[in-house]
Amino acid sequence: MNPENFTDVQLHIENKVARVVIKRPDKLNAIRIRTYRELIAAFITADANKDCHVITLEGEGEHFTAGNDLADLVRGNPNEVMECVQTIFTTVANLKKVVIAAVEGVAVGIGTTILLHCDMVFASEATRFRLPFANLGVCPEGASSVLLPHAIGQKAAREVLFTGRFFSATEALQWGLINSVSQSGKAYEDARQHIEILLKQPLASLLATKKLMRESLADVEPIVAAELQMFSQLLQTSATRKRIEAILP
Repeated sequence: MNPENFTDVQLHIENKVARVVIKRPDKLNAIRIRTYRELIAAFITADANKDCHVITLEGEGEHFTAGNDLADLVRGNPNEVMECVQTIFTTVANLKKVVIAAVEGVAVGIGTTILLHCDMVFASEATRFRLPFANLGVCPEGASSVLLPHAIGQKAAREVLFTGRFFSATEALQWGLINSVSQSGKAYEDARQHIEILLKQPLASLLATKKLMRESLADVEPIVAAELQMFSQLLQTSATRKRIEAILP
């Protein structure tokens, strides 16, 4: 896909930084199939660009993302959604460049799980995170069943996955899910301060360091595939479909 033809995502590369922005503010930046495909293409393009040293991920407006567009799961083509989810996590997990997320407002579902694949995360004090998979009658995705306990501990991970409750930026910081808490509306500004430091480092050193650190982590692709297989099975049940339909307008 040509970034010039994107409608849901913006990719802007300038001064060695590739800014990837989800642009569906009227839908709380919910991610539909087209959004997934554009995000994947944007990440691949940025990572391959020799003038890009750092990639950032943001949501336009007041929110990061409300997660997957639920209409696609029950009224669209769920198999295509599963394919997109598998591909986006495999893509992000294998990016060579440093990836930094700047998070504002809501970060629901993939809006939280994708942070597990980012190298650094800066969130505003107003950010509310949520993993409502159990509430919807499905299961975790994005390798979060493995990476979330590794990141924040077994007990905290089980709590937020089992209950699907919202949790705050302060909790996320205490658990080690994010790097710092910013003033509302200032997440990207704080991220930018760290980006300036990274841009002074040799790119080869950053690439090597990230590569070495990744080797200590689990292989994401088979974990995501196993999660999505169970996710698809649960999605086919009438109980799950009723839960999701009840939320949709």
